[in-house]
Amino acid sequence: MLETNKIAVLMATYNGEKYVAEQIDSLLAQTEKSWELFIHDDGSTDHTADVLKKCREQNPDQIHILSGPACNGAKDNFFFLMRQVKAPYVLFCDQDDVWLPEKIELEFRRIKELEAQFGTDTPILVFSDLSVVDSKLNLIAEKMSVYQKLDPGHIKLKDLMIQNVITGCTVMMNRALAEKALQVQATDSIIMHDWWCALAAACFGKISYVDRPLVLYRQHGENSVGAKDISSLKYLTARLKKRQDIKNSLTATQRQTEFFVNTYNISDPALCAYGRLGARNKVRRLWFYAKNHIRKSGWQRNLGLLIWG
Repeated sequence: MLETNKIAVLMATYNGEKYVAEQIDSLLAQTEKSWELFIHDDGSTDHTADVLKKCREQNPDQIHILSGPACNGAKDNFFFLMRQVKAPYVLFCDQDDVWLPEKIELEFRRIKELEAQFGTDTPILVFSDLSVVDSKLNLIAEKMSVYQKLDPGHIKLKDLMIQNVITGCTVMMNRALAEKALQVQATDSIIMHDWWCALAAACFGKISYVDRPLVLYRQHGENSVGAKDISSLKYLTARLKKRQDIKNSLTATQRQTEFFVNTYNISDPALCAYGRLGARNKVRRLWFYAKNHIRKSGWQRNLGLLIWG
């Protein structure tokens, strides 16, 4: 394990030669300077490794490239990085975005305020909004929360068990949360690393939202997740044609919730019931949503939940 007393920026890379240098440049331009970047590449077949090597040679004290096995995806790559790097504060960094100069400073200030109030032993997660941009950084939407009809206040545990409104590349968390999230060993039932950390923060600590875009979230057709305009006719038509995808995504949230409950021995009735909800009939499932005030952000998603949930 590597250890630093500075803020650790964790970057998972894979075939990112087009944009990764620009992302690293945006880190170097941060107003907060007390950070180190830790990168693990997931077996890129392009020239990502060469770009990273050059960046490290230019900034050897701030940039570290970790060796290790292929992780076969961003989720396990970030979990690998979390296990390899011990730091008081951790940020997730995607290879293809651009961070605005005050991102680290503002999130660090917020997390320190919360630690002063609740203590450093309290797991804390801070996240921000994003601006959606195209491959050349032309603005698509000023705030992704508006573009995707996401409610940043939708961060209670029962909210997050069915939908994650926290984008990983905006997150800063303290060591207490990282250690709590890493109490898990196998990750097969976990949908994404950021979602798991959000669940842990909601259950055991505090979550705070910085209401301004601090990341340029680049859309280029190769994103592993990406941002979508859920109000568009194209999106709605596509989703209506993919009933099984909606059912599969709900099943994945139920499996993740059941795994979360078992991992931390949680007795919350709603969480325990949601993990087993797939075995119930449609009427019982709808009654469960109504009784426990379970909803998603955006009427489009709630319509899908009503029809296929």
